Amino acid sequence: MKNLRFPIAGPLIGAGVFLSLMSGAVSAQVENPITAKETKHHKEAADFFAGPIVRLKIDLSSEQYSKLRKDERNYAEATLTEFTLAGEKVAVHKVAVKLKGHGSFEHLNGKPSLTLNFDKGEGGKRFHGMKKIHLNNSRQDPTYLSELIAGEMARKAGVPASRCTHAFVELNGRDVGIYVLKEGFTKDFIATFYKNPTGNLYDGDYVKDIHENLKTMNGDPKDKTALKELIAASKEADPAKRWERLGKILDIEKFITFSAMEVIMCHWDGYNSFNHNNYRLYLDPDTGKFSFFMHGMDTCFGDENYTLAHNFIPPRGSIVGGAIMRCPQGPPMYWAKLKSIHENVLLKEDWAGRIMVVGTRLSDAIALKDPKKATAYEGTVKQASLRIPRRIAVVGRQLEQPVKPIFVEKAGVKVPKNWGFDDSNGGKGDQVKFEGRNCLHLVADGKSAPSWRLKMNLQPGRYRVHAIVGVRGVEATEDEFGRGAGFRITDAPKRANVLEGDGGFHPGSAGGQTTSYEFETSGGEVELIFELRATRGEAWFARDTFGIVRGQ
Repeated sequence: MKNLRFPIAGPLIGAGVFLSLMSGAVSAQVENPITAKETKHHKEAADFFAGPIVRLKIDLSSEQYSKLRKDERNYAEATLTEFTLAGEKVAVHKVAVKLKGHGSFEHLNGKPSLTLNFDKGEGGKRFHGMKKIHLNNSRQDPTYLSELIAGEMARKAGVPASRCTHAFVELNGRDVGIYVLKEGFTKDFIATFYKNPTGNLYDGDYVKDIHENLKTMNGDPKDKTALKELIAASKEADPAKRWERLGKILDIEKFITFSAMEVIMCHWDGYNSFNHNNYRLYLDPDTGKFSFFMHGMDTCFGDENYTLAHNFIPPRGSIVGGAIMRCPQGPPMYWAKLKSIHENVLLKEDWAGRIMVVGTRLSDAIALKDPKKATAYEGTVKQASLRIPRRIAVVGRQLEQPVKPIFVEKAGVKVPKNWGFDDSNGGKGDQVKFEGRNCLHLVADGKSAPSWRLKMNLQPGRYRVHAIVGVRGVEATEDEFGRGAGFRITDAPKRANVLEGDGGFHPGSAGGQTTSYEFETSGGEVELIFELRATRGEAWFARDTFGIVRGQ
């Protein structure tokens, strides 16, 4: 999904912890009975992710280039040459290459995201101990840091996630720029977290929940017995029986940790969002239980006010998430896990400094070629370093002072409904109905900022607005108020809630994406704004999902 674009943040920590995080050495890992050769491969990979940024030159013959251009999702043969930033040749590899991605997808003549497989074809050898890597174009993350930092944070909490670094890439003689280099989900990756890496690994693919014919990446593609049991257990009507059945097929503790990390990192495009997207599912042969891996985290940390419980309910937008959170044991475990992660992961590391470490590392590499771009990027990193501390503060505040509803029509308090449309900054707006919902609709036509506005009289305090919002084809512009679609109030700092591209709730979609916005007021009249700052595209929000809550 393409949506929620932003910078992010991370920490300045000691060299020992830096190498530990870069290599993926986390407390959740286990001592595996691996061979000397496998140990060598693991060390080579760890050294690579802790080492310097590299340059990669990918060359395809005219025949293989044509093959890949005609069928971008299947492998073509190529040669990969690795250089240091100073231009010293390091190694040459035979490799299979194909294009990857959905919301961030670009064709071969653009800046494509790539999968590089070193285990296919003749003469293939591992790349720094790895059989597969991905080169992500970071189209949705101008900081190039979100996947890296989110992965480190997830691993610190004990959730499997790929290690990342950066590379400068040349594709058939064309400089395609900076990429996020990410390790693939191979048996080597699984062995980092599990004693037995031979189990079935499933790919969540693109906006698919576990019942939608998941692709088998590792293991027996014909054996879906355990997956069928997980689906059946999740659909069990009786809560007591459901919890018992889930406990036999799912590592519930790991799933709740995974769910908590998705919310903490604002992973709006993860498994427990309405998109139920970007995840991997592994069946551990030793325990017979499933657990989830983090994936596709290039859009994390976009909304620092992202709520820990949309509409006062822990995340339940997925089949498994809904099944767990509808059991009485689920929500208390979820809140306890959030508090534990906040205390032991978020507060015990300097995540803001960490992003300055990796951001400066990349900036220094950019400066070798283009000092002006490096200077501009330094500003992006600095802004990014401010976000995680604010997000951590919001998480802490929500844990200490849970938000309770005060303006809810069911309780007899009338929420104002007299929204007014403002086209003084260009664009169009109307009220539409689809999928049985009344929606406020905005359209950008050229650089514009149409908006719907609602005036309310509020008591002093901190408030949060929430609604299911969708966007389609939004190409955002940015100014002092924000970018893309989102909520804000007049005379407030630039909003952090940003939606652009395609995502959430719109005609033809299933479900929606709950978007939230927090603000403080000294009391009196407050003007709430739902706006679209873009050159093109549309945005909606469903009026029946709109609500306002006040912290108490």
